[in-house]
Amino acid sequence: MTKTTILKGLLGATALTVFTAGSAHAQLTPAGTNVQNTFTLTYDVGGVTQPVIDTSDPADPNGPTEFTVDRLIDLTVASNGDNTTAPGSTDEELVFSVTNDGNDTQAYALSVVEEGGDDFDTDDPAGATPVLVYYIDDGDGVYEPGAGDGAPITYDPANPPELGPDEVLWVVVTQDIPVGSTDGTTADLTLVADTLEPSTSPNAGDPVTGDGDGNTLTGAAENVLADGSGTANEGANAGDHSATGTYIVAAADVNASKAVTVHSEDGTGCSVIPGSASGGYSIPGACVEYVITVENTGSAGATDIVINDVLADELDFAGAVFGGDFTGGSFSSPALPAANTDCTGGACVINLTGASLPAPVAPAVSTTGTVTIRAFVK
Repeated sequence: MTKTTILKGLLGATALTVFTAGSAHAQLTPAGTNVQNTFTLTYDVGGVTQPVIDTSDPADPNGPTEFTVDRLIDLTVASNGDNTTAPGSTDEELVFSVTNDGNDTQAYALSVVEEGGDDFDTDDPAGATPVLVYYIDDGDGVYEPGAGDGAPITYDPANPPELGPDEVLWVVVTQDIPVGSTDGTTADLTLVADTLEPSTSPNAGDPVTGDGDGNTLTGAAENVLADGSGTANEGANAGDHSATGTYIVAAADVNASKAVTVHSEDGTGCSVIPGSASGGYSIPGACVEYVITVENTGSAGATDIVINDVLADELDFAGAVFGGDFTGGSFSSPALPAANTDCTGGACVINLTGASLPAPVAPAVSTTGTVTIRAFVK
């Protein structure tokens, strides 16, 4: 009895050591490995050395202890980062990793959950199942589509991907963003991976189940579910895991206005912009100034801005400039009219084309671009 107790104590210590190494993601002992342990005992009686007790002989009733390493079912799903995108964008991606943290090859079923409570639903088209492709990581743990991780593979539930211990799968979810999405709104998608029996198993493709009748020390490896829980879409110790990625809409929030003032009552300095205003009345011969102000308070820049202004018949064109926070752009298509052009019949077209207005950078809350137009009152 004493010897048996000692052997069970040694076995317990060995098993604990193996599990601790696994939880630290060291090289895990493969499932099904047979582990044997022996010891020797020497002693003297009356100063005389007695025969050695040696447990290395399998034929000895007190021979080696042994146990079979069971199958650790563990996995981790993680988001590779959120995607900041624009309204109306198509084929926008969220990337996830699926890692086999267990000690045997497993297959994985993949599914996507469109989370409730977010600001909008993705649209690919509305209500459709998202497109899933995956890449098998080349071993460096870095997402390298089309390079080290090879070509994309379209996910097929009838032929699920398989991973060996410590191998990583990169899963790409592709969706479209609705045109009407506003700045700062979000949509959350969760990837769920469920561990399946591998193709080499008699139950290939079935969800794994944990052993429920207690540990049998030797024989076939038994399944031990040790996964955590990533989101509310699955639970711990159930053979599945999940993570959420977010589409974040970054849009320009643009407002525009136009104001008119009298620059000079007698028309002085009308073509010198900005010059010095003297005000007065808008009598014939006076110089009036129009200022178009464009403001962006969004988190994305506005690009390809076109401002088209046709002066009234009662004016003669004097000049125009643009500035403020506008970048790029030109007066073109058509070009600015010549100074003192009679605007009758729509002859005075002021067209700013191809300008951009960047997003504000904190602590600023907006950026502003302006177009200043001067004209004489007939």
